[in-house]
Amino acid sequence: MGRWSFVTLVVLALVLVGALVACDEADVTSTTVTTTAVLPQDAGNADGYVALVPSVLRSGETASFSFTLTDKDRPGIGTASVSVMNKSEVVAEGAAEIVDTGTVEFKLPSVAAGDYEVVVKAAGFSESTPVRIEAGTLLFLETDKPIYKPGQTIEMRVVALNGELRPVQAEATVEIQDAKGIKIFKKIVTTDEYGMAVTELPLSTEPNLGVWKLSAYSGDASTELDVRVEKYVLP
Repeated sequence: MGRWSFVTLVVLALVLVGALVACDEADVTSTTVTTTAVLPQDAGNADGYVALVPSVLRSGETASFSFTLTDKDRPGIGTASVSVMNKSEVVAEGAAEIVDTGTVEFKLPSVAAGDYEVVVKAAGFSESTPVRIEAGTLLFLETDKPIYKPGQTIEMRVVALNGELRPVQAEATVEIQDAKGIKIFKKIVTTDEYGMAVTELPLSTEPNLGVWKLSAYSGDASTELDVRVEKYVLP
């Protein structure tokens, strides 16, 4: 097995393990908002329902919020709406007519990762809860080796995955700074159907020696990697 294949398998394996842990944590920390509200269909009856709000959402992906009527003898929930807020600004919102059970779904725009607020409304009732938005695309940057000599070529590969760890086609910008902090390389690449893109940088015969910093970013997702450029020493 070549180094590229080995590194890719290791990276994907680590991502999978991390995702499984994250899923377990999300199941534990998901927020449940239980309310009792007077629906307009019957002002004399109070209807209880449960709204499930994920604790983590992903930028640029579809967010789903489920509603369940807890008292089946009461009228349906009616119009349920969900808004994602950044302070007083509405980032995204959606609504649906729900009787016993249903979901409100909408796609989040590409926003910066951080802490936001979800506001749930149904039949005049309003409740809010904090939520975390994370990068929708996961980026990984690989090189064919960690140390290079003058005149050699730095071969790079970008791997892009979505929140479900599936390959995605995405534009990513790759940049390189030499040991003196001078940006000497910048290129926009597009990952293929397998979520991968390859590019390279031939080194001059007299590069600045030391630690070079490689980075890749796409939207609010980014990754960095250091390599060393050292002078060839005769054995």
